[in-house]
Amino acid sequence: MELGLNVLFASIQIIFAILVLMILILATLAIRSWSKGNNLISRFADENKFHSMTIVLPTWNEEILILSKLKDILIQDYPKNLLEVIIIDAGSSDSTLKIVNNWKNNYDFSSGLKFKLIEEGKRMGKSVSINRAFSEADESSEILMMSDIDCRLSPGTLKSISDNFLDPSIGAVTARQILLNRDFSALTKYESNYRDFYTKIRIAESKLDSTPIFHGECSAYRRSSIEGYKIVENSNADDSQMAVITRIAGYKAIYDENITFYEMAPPDSKSSRIQKIRRAQGLSRHFWRNKNLLFSREIGNFRRIISLEFSLHIFLPWFVILGFISGFCHIGSIIFLDYYSHEVWKFYLFEQILLLIDITVITLLLFGRLNINFPLSTTVYAFYQYMIILFISQIRILSGNSLHLWQQVSEVRESLRDYDENIKK
Repeated sequence: MELGLNVLFASIQIIFAILVLMILILATLAIRSWSKGNNLISRFADENKFHSMTIVLPTWNEEILILSKLKDILIQDYPKNLLEVIIIDAGSSDSTLKIVNNWKNNYDFSSGLKFKLIEEGKRMGKSVSINRAFSEADESSEILMMSDIDCRLSPGTLKSISDNFLDPSIGAVTARQILLNRDFSALTKYESNYRDFYTKIRIAESKLDSTPIFHGECSAYRRSSIEGYKIVENSNADDSQMAVITRIAGYKAIYDENITFYEMAPPDSKSSRIQKIRRAQGLSRHFWRNKNLLFSREIGNFRRIISLEFSLHIFLPWFVILGFISGFCHIGSIIFLDYYSHEVWKFYLFEQILLLIDITVITLLLFGRLNINFPLSTTVYAFYQYMIILFISQIRILSGNSLHLWQQVSEVRESLRDYDENIKK
């Protein structure tokens, strides 16, 4: 019985470990190979050409940031007569609407800027807001863009986005994220390192074909590439949904690392975890909903990208968590059963090697958790944390717990308000 338990748990752990390593090795090789592709981004840049553009700003109780966000858009060096700004409010209970209406009544629209305020009256989810705002955008707008209130665009963002669309094959563009509070704490450093890693994947995917994951804080779409489509409203990852819609329509959806936007990472572990679980839940639904693309030959190399992301977001979390559970069961069987029985002597070396690996991984996780500087500890801990987030998000999906209504982090907004005020000085 003891022999059976030891071998059973060890064998299960090894199977899951092999599956995890296979996915990670294949992902690493794929990214290295795809990264060697030609970077065609901004090849069509022309300082004299501009597209007409609608920028959608979804709001809900954004009284402390809405004015600075409007300024963030309007200080962009872009012809105002080619811009439309739509604020779509999901039933704010604070002074957001009053502030917006006051701004509207006092702003000089002689530049040709178009502005529209849509009041939904109640919260129904960001996807609902985006669908409505895009459908009500000015008919002349060639590009439909979304941006979050709690992010700030770098100078020249709108022009760089427009330049990408001079390439007729490009249907969607997203930008690179930079954390303003990267060095605030160990948590924000982990967050930044995690995002830097996935930035490399987005760039590699864009060089091969398209990326299926976008940043809703700053993403833009060729109107003709998404016309007639609606994003799923009882979900999230609306930005990534439209990226895939764009690719299915025959256009490319790219990540332009030369376009940047800035935002604050949640300063504490609880708010960071909630934000990540919501995002992970949206991506898990996103890839599961598009599982039919795994077998589609019509999308070319994009099928390889979808296969990789499906493995990373759907399969890998289960393999990692189940591997850890079987590993702890293996350790428990060694501790609590009569392991040193003469009947199992021939498995002794095999068991000891596996136990040593278990202890090494646990030590790296502990060092990472305690922010102790040790080789690989940060990487291993960040990877394990994200696998837990993805696993929890899928469990919540299976239990019917949807997080498609976004949750604000007050500390993030207050920190960004302070940042905006310092910029004024």
